[in-house]
Amino acid sequence: YKPEATTPKTIEKEVSEYAREFEKYVKNGEIFSGDKITFSEFVQIWKENFLSQKSERSQKEYYHEIELRFLPALGHMKLSKIRAPHIDSVLNEMKKAGKAPKTVRYTFTAINSVMKYAFKKGFIQENPCMRCDDLPKVTRDNNLHYFTVDQAKRFLNAFDLEYEEYNKAATRHLQNGTSYDVSAYTETYGIHMQYKVFFYIAIYGGFRRGEILALTWQDINFENQSISINKAVTKGLSGEYVKDPKTASGVREIVLPSVCFSLLKEWQNEQRMLSFKLGTAWKGYRGQDYDKNNVFIDLTTGLRMNLDTPYHKFRKVIDLYNSQKALSEDDKLPLIRLHDLRHTSATLLLANNTDIETVSKRLGHSKASVTLDVYGHAMKEMDRKASEILESIFA
Repeated sequence: YKPEATTPKTIEKEVSEYAREFEKYVKNGEIFSGDKITFSEFVQIWKENFLSQKSERSQKEYYHEIELRFLPALGHMKLSKIRAPHIDSVLNEMKKAGKAPKTVRYTFTAINSVMKYAFKKGFIQENPCMRCDDLPKVTRDNNLHYFTVDQAKRFLNAFDLEYEEYNKAATRHLQNGTSYDVSAYTETYGIHMQYKVFFYIAIYGGFRRGEILALTWQDINFENQSISINKAVTKGLSGEYVKDPKTASGVREIVLPSVCFSLLKEWQNEQRMLSFKLGTAWKGYRGQDYDKNNVFIDLTTGLRMNLDTPYHKFRKVIDLYNSQKALSEDDKLPLIRLHDLRHTSATLLLANNTDIETVSKRLGHSKASVTLDVYGHAMKEMDRKASEILESIFA
């Protein structure tokens, strides 16, 4: 559309009016031609009318792929002119860049969603994604990664150790312009209390990262020594938010050992002192509403801890532990994923004869069959132990 006005203000007004009319026609079904709309324009229609019905996480991830991969390459093209080779070209660039097959397939799922919606609404006569090249196959890693009992113990003990950090000599500058020299020095420090608590309940409870970060003190029952899981933190287009569990089985109350509640009580007292120390910088609750505060927080504001923080702290603790000079290669901790602490909890329970139904309920799985599919390796270990028991009986 080319405006007839000549001054910037009247041009802006004219274009805005045209855009409003155009959107009205589209929503009323009066414009159904891919020849009259660019891919970039249609993506906004797809985003507002189709994608907005999905979960916030799906909205964020789908739109991110379209914005990152396809808008730069295809945004200027008329919707009806986009063909399979155009889409293949974007996906092939991803393959050349070394992107994982799973990532390439997810990106295809996003563009296919756009084109399916365009076909369904009559903007195009055929979905070009149907003619795209075969997608790369995803090779599934069937081997679960987790800590052994000994490794889990050493990981938790790592939070009680002190670590040294060497700082090089440097020149530092003050705000008034003066500078001074600092000699090289070695600093000794430990891991903050709240991270120790986080990883204790991650291993003992088998909870997901988002479930732990959503916890408030209202969810902690010190008397019964149980934790109520009833929500989780996730990411969406608008940032991080708290949502209900996917299924009814995700809502559960889990009993943990007394060591976890001793640590929780210690951290609660320390957190209260922190709220007083921060003064007006504390953005959390105070007084009678204190229990509405999140258990795990940003130490500078008192607000809920960022979703990425546990992962970075997890990697750092493993790196610090493995950097000890006295450790042999065999004594170092494997660099597993943060989510593998959940696998560690389930595997150790199953390997020590906890029944599958109990483990399934602790994990929040909808069915015990889901637990069996994921943790079949631990069931094999139980079967081996059963064989040894029978052998010892008859021997």
